[in-house]
Amino acid sequence: MDHIRIKPKSKLPKRFVLVLAGASVLGVCGIGLATIDFSTQRIARDKVTISTVQRGLLEVKIHANGQLIPRNVEYLAAQVTGRVIKKNVRPGDAVKAGDVLAELSNPQLVVSAAEAKDAWEGAVNALNASKADSRAQLLNQQSTLMQAKFALQKAKSRLAAENALPPGIIPELEHEATKLNAAQASAQLALETNRTAAIQVNIREKLNADQSRADELKGAMERANDQVSNLRVVAGIDGIVQEMNVEAGQQLQPGAPIGRIAKPDDLYAELLVSAREANDVQLGQNVSVDTRNGTVDGKVSRIDPAVLNGTVAVDVALTGKIPASARPQLPVEGVIYVSRIPSTLYVGRPSFVKSDATVSVYKLDASGNYANRVTVRVGKVSLDYMQVLSGLSEGDRLITSETGEWQGQDRILLK
Repeated sequence: MDHIRIKPKSKLPKRFVLVLAGASVLGVCGIGLATIDFSTQRIARDKVTISTVQRGLLEVKIHANGQLIPRNVEYLAAQVTGRVIKKNVRPGDAVKAGDVLAELSNPQLVVSAAEAKDAWEGAVNALNASKADSRAQLLNQQSTLMQAKFALQKAKSRLAAENALPPGIIPELEHEATKLNAAQASAQLALETNRTAAIQVNIREKLNADQSRADELKGAMERANDQVSNLRVVAGIDGIVQEMNVEAGQQLQPGAPIGRIAKPDDLYAELLVSAREANDVQLGQNVSVDTRNGTVDGKVSRIDPAVLNGTVAVDVALTGKIPASARPQLPVEGVIYVSRIPSTLYVGRPSFVKSDATVSVYKLDASGNYANRVTVRVGKVSLDYMQVLSGLSEGDRLITSETGEWQGQDRILLK
């Protein structure tokens, strides 16, 4: 028996189904791509540093590098020409005042000192001989003067006796002779008195000349001895040898540097502050000095008026206890506390920002995905923070890391 077959409904072709599915996927992808911002430069979020604007107390600090400097330093230099024959100390050795650090040799100086001594001794002997001769000459003259005094006294006595006799007893001629003898004795005494005074003056002048000559030669001898003494380089202070720049056999000329000694317990810090930041540094400001083995408190004691290589030298008197490991020329880091600004807006400081400037920074929008370039007026700048005068509000977030890759963009996307 024949059965009537019912023809089934036709199914969609397999190819059509695949095409339809592919079109659906492309449509979804198209919608997704349409929502992606390809025009804005993308920056990896983990490569930037973001800081939030805050309000509160801002402590303005300046960071500077420097070194510890000894206050009491003795610089050693050659005083005479000589060859180094012995070097007794090395850098780091502790020395006392008077210790011999090095010895030089110069035979010519030794010979000159011996000759100067002989010349001085000869002058002293000549002076002593002059003194002896002068004493003998003066004694002889004093004897002559004494005889003149006695002769005058004798003549006056005879004249007085003759004057007391009645007239006619002594012949007139004999009496006139007595008068003449008395006058002659008086003149002789006056002459010998003047001669004695002249001899005394002459003796005094000669002895002064001889004494000056002896003194001159003594000074020459002492200078020669000093030159010989300078062949021994000695320490003038107690301290630590910082440098010793000579070696045995080296020939030195006057003024040639030999070394340096410093007292290690009397140090101060010299910080090199950038010239722009140095305008805010004042005497008496507190400073914290990091010696890398402890922190020492101090105060600004001097500000160099000159600018050298873009920096200003600032001396810091250390008021705290200095670590035992501190040494002259030890590199240190200092933080100068410039001022405290209460109730002000501040935010993390980008490295390129300077005090009292207007800068461009990237501020994040409310979503936190985009950062737009904005202009900010900056006040004081500290180590890690900057004061915000205008352009930002409390709670705003901005990028504080380097912007070299996108600094020409007005808007960036954080991914």
